[in-house]
Order: sequence, then structure tokens, then C-alpha cells
Amino acid sequence: MKKFASLSTSIAAVLYLSGCGGGGSDSTPAETNTAAAPTAQGLWIGTTSTNRNVTGLVFADGSYYVLYSPVGNATAIAGVIQGGGSSSAGKFSSTDARDFNLEGLGVLPAAVSASFASKQSFNGSVSYAGGSSTAFTSAYDASYELTPSLATLAGTFTGQVTLSAGVQAATVTVSATGAISGGGGGCSLSGTASPRNDGNAYNLSISFGASPCFFANQTLSGIGYFNSSTKRLYAVAPNAARTDGILFVGTKP
Repeated sequence: MKKFASLSTSIAAVLYLSGCGGGGSDSTPAETNTAAAPTAQGLWIGTTSTNRNVTGLVFADGSYYVLYSPVGNATAIAGVIQGGGSSSAGKFSSTDARDFNLEGLGVLPAAVSASFASKQSFNGSVSYAGGSSTAFTSAYDASYELTPSLATLAGTFTGQVTLSAGVQAATVTVSATGAISGGGGGCSLSGTASPRNDGNAYNLSISFGASPCFFANQTLSGIGYFNSSTKRLYAVAPNAARTDGILFVGTKP
């Protein structure tokens, strides 16, 4: 996995992957599109050939977000792979992946090729332009089928936001109607969260205020995943060019 932004070792204590799978927002199954035709849609928990832990969300439209840990450290997040792909006859492919790594180098284009058994397994590899590749194996987590709920998500989350400029402490509040507010380091943000209808996640729209915000006066779109058992929110939003983006991880009381 390639590197994206330098982090101090103290960040690892905050960006936990542990418990990212297995949590849910509600006890009610969500409406999914998996019954129409077998796809790679789902929440996938697994490992890579380089001893990283992965937690991935693949949605009905083929878009995906995969969080991965540092080598040998399942308790931290080292980056996010994001893109769009297609499923057919037990195969999943994506040629527009971007690897946003939090370990120090840039965002690199990549391709994902995998085989899947619907609601069972999702195994394959991530390949880079230089010829390197990383294999992964993962198993389906049924908490993907729980219904996301704004009532459950609502609260104030304290954590850190990471982007290419570095790391900043941040506080984000989500209201019971899905309104987002907050910020940190002199930067204010607002936006909206709405439950997805194809799995246990939320669509996010985040608008930043004026300078000193790094994304001053810009709006980023992405997804959020909330683990109700740990009360932890994971939010990922790339910029329009997918050359940068934000990762927020925070918990509420």
C-alpha cells in the first residue's frame, strides 16, 4: 500500500479499526439489492497478503470504500481505497481505484480484481501502475443488512480529521434530522447525512467554511459508517478530482 500523509504515532490510538465490523444501527434489515442478482455488495472484513486488516463497504451501484490498517497493527487505520466497479458472474473489477494512504506518500491510481460469493466471500488483489499488487481475502458481515437510522447516528463525535495537509482535532455534531455541524482548528463545516437504502451506511455532504479551512468554500461528498456498539463514526469524503480528501474518525458518549 502506498503512502499519503505523514502522521505522528499518537494518531494510531484514535483511528481504530477494531469493532468496525459487526456493529449496526438498528435491528431491522435494510432494503438491499442483493436479491436481484449476485453482486459483491456488502460489508467485508478480512486481511491482506501484507498482514493488514481490511474493512470494506461495497454498495449496490458498485462504489466502494475500503479501510486498511498498518502492517501488523489491526488497531489503527493506514488508509482508504475508494472507487467504483462492476460485478458479473462472480467477478468484481474496478479500474478507477484511488489509494489514499495515511503513511506518507501520494495518492496513487490502482485497479481491483476480485472473485466473490454473494454474502459469503470477497477475495482478490489491488494492483498499481508500477507493477506491485497486494492480495486480500475477506468474509461477509451481516451487519451490512441492518437499517441505518438518523436517530441512532445523532450525537456529537469527538475525534480527528486527516487530509494531505495533516491531522486536526475536530468535533462533529449530527442532528436527528441529519444536519451536520462542527469543525476544528478555526475551520467550520456544515452538511447533511442521509441513510442509504442499500446497506448500513450514510451518504454525506460536507461543506467547509472560508480560510483557514484547507477545502475553503468547497463541498465534498462521501459516506459514513457508524458502529453503534462502539459509538464510533467513520466518515470518508474525497474531493471532486479524487486527488485529496478527508477521513474523520470520532466517537460520541
